[in-house]
Amino acid sequence: MPRKVQSLSNLLKNTVKQGDCLIRQGCKDKDGYSLASVNRIKMPGHRASFILANPEVSVKDLCVLHKLQCTSRACINPDHLYLGTKKDNAQDQITLGTFVRGELNGKALLTNDDVKYIRQSSETTSNLAKQFNTSYHTIWDIRNKRSWKHLL
Repeated sequence: MPRKVQSLSNLLKNTVKQGDCLIRQGCKDKDGYSLASVNRIKMPGHRASFILANPEVSVKDLCVLHKLQCTSRACINPDHLYLGTKKDNAQDQITLGTFVRGELNGKALLTNDDVKYIRQSSETTSNLAKQFNTSYHTIWDIRNKRSWKHLL
């Protein structure tokens, strides 16, 4: 359980400097992000850091993102953080090569080879949907290049 933090100085006490990054020690989530509690709300450490460093800024419906030059998920240096949308977050992941898509997505039912086969197949969309145990719309989206665009 993350410790309750009420000030930026308290949050920064338990950090180790690595280059320009301030790496928060202690509790981390499954993805390597540090955790903290602010006003009894558990959140990633970098979000807590941004909120405490910028109390006048509303973060509602926005993501706290690491600048591209900061590659440590555990970094809570306020100078390495900025507000952005979910689209901004996805674009940063694409730029850094950390965006999970296609068969690397843990919920993917198809492989890259399956998608290539579907695109080249002369089978009907309905038959392919049955063959791959997926929906007609999934096959249609693949064939019409609305999904799995990274394989174009």
